[in-house]
Amino acid sequence: MQTGGSGSPPGHPYTGPIPSMKPLVYSLLPRPAHPTRDGLAIRNYHLLSGLAGEFRVRAAVLAPPNLAGTGEYPPGVEAEEAPQTAGPANRPDALVRSALTGEAFPILLYRSRSLDALLERWIAREKPAWVVAHAYHVAPAAIDLGAPAWVDFHNLDSEIWRRMGQSASSGLHRAFARWQAPRVEKAESGIVRRSGGISCVSERDARALASLGGPPPLVVPNGVDLDRYAFRAQPAAQEKILFVGDLSWPPNAEGIAWFCDRVWPLVSRLRPSARVEILGRGERTELSRIIRDPPAGAAFLGEGGDTRPHWNRAALSVVPLLAGGGTRLKILEAAACGVPVVSTPVGAEGLDLTDGLEIRLAAEPEEFASVVASLLADPDARRAQAAAARRRVETRHDWRQIGRRFARELASRAGAR
Repeated sequence: MQTGGSGSPPGHPYTGPIPSMKPLVYSLLPRPAHPTRDGLAIRNYHLLSGLAGEFRVRAAVLAPPNLAGTGEYPPGVEAEEAPQTAGPANRPDALVRSALTGEAFPILLYRSRSLDALLERWIAREKPAWVVAHAYHVAPAAIDLGAPAWVDFHNLDSEIWRRMGQSASSGLHRAFARWQAPRVEKAESGIVRRSGGISCVSERDARALASLGGPPPLVVPNGVDLDRYAFRAQPAAQEKILFVGDLSWPPNAEGIAWFCDRVWPLVSRLRPSARVEILGRGERTELSRIIRDPPAGAAFLGEGGDTRPHWNRAALSVVPLLAGGGTRLKILEAAACGVPVVSTPVGAEGLDLTDGLEIRLAAEPEEFASVVASLLADPDARRAQAAAARRRVETRHDWRQIGRRFARELASRAGAR
């Protein structure tokens, strides 16, 4: 079992309750938590940290082979991994089952007998105040056992599937997304109606989830570690553009393909000295061509680990998403670091940032390129936007405050129950 802050591989499994006055929470994670790796891992790390202030926390973690043993957990959190077989070998089986049963492909990918058995064993030994599913993908494991289940929605996945059905680069991908979107929405609706409580990242997502029935959603916004990501008061000297994101996630891959094909050639003509760096793990089929032969002035850096040196050198950040859901944690990181952001409207959805003051929004390639070029040419405008965005994240997006409020709300509801 991993304990918070140890970073060591899992050892002996949990064998009995630990005496404490704190109530108990079991957390279910679809992959290992981590304070910096990707949006879902970061959110889960900080929500676990908040929960550990009010509860004893034991986390059951699905771990695909490439992430086994890589999780980092806050102090006070015990974690035990269950192997996940959601890689390419499992996808044909999930596709067949989706076609035969009408179940959602993403839910089937995360179904795990070992996770079910682990949670069932824990509940038999000690009843929890809550079982918190830190993504809807793993929520059935809690709900099916009859435990008091809380589900945290990192985004509204059905919306992403619908948008991918319109914006994906290939006809096959569009058809697949349109096929799955109603299945995903049906799964989300069932989970919402059967859960004891739900949370999401924005008022926009809360309205959508409320329409599915079930308990009123609690808005728990995404945040940023304001100590880790220190503010840089002066704009960068070089005209370096940065994208940070998981390139195995289809909306990120599609967005970067759009940026490289449609936007970057225009930026290069307007600002010949500009360069763009693309930082992120994974590779989708639609990016293979561009990664093999990137456009002049563009560089794919792979998974970069600590993003702070990259933020420190960046003149601005781009978020060119055409599909997506939830809110972008990398926008908050950029704002915390003093890096101004240019985003599509979809990329900035759910964040209370004012266009023209704390962020710049552009939907079409020509407009996007023009905004990027104008900011690169104007250090004073970059400085003003960066300062305004930092003020915003300090008041609304501090992970410490967000995690505490989340934990206290769950403690209050458990006490009332």
